[in-house]
Amino acid sequence: MWIDPNPGPATDDCRPGNVCVYEALIPVGMASEHRYYYYGSYNFVNEFGDHTVWNNQTGGARALLCLGYNGTNCTVTIPAGQAFHGSLTPYNSIKLVA
Repeated sequence: MWIDPNPGPATDDCRPGNVCVYEALIPVGMASEHRYYYYGSYNFVNEFGDHTVWNNQTGGARALLCLGYNGTNCTVTIPAGQAFHGSLTPYNSIKLVA
């Protein structure tokens, strides 16, 4: 698991303001599996193995990966403009915060 502080430009379907989840460690030429835009918590369903979570939000907004459902017990922070590469198996939700 690692946070990439300079992942380059997001893919075309991950517009500014979105947090996008890809079903690969390096999502070259891939469409995102999920896109989140609004602040709040979102539970994962059947998300296992290696993924990339790209925080394409602006203004310092963060995406948090959480061990519990409904945005509880968050252990990974992905700053705006950065990406998480690693297994989503232990995580049950994602939370978007200002």
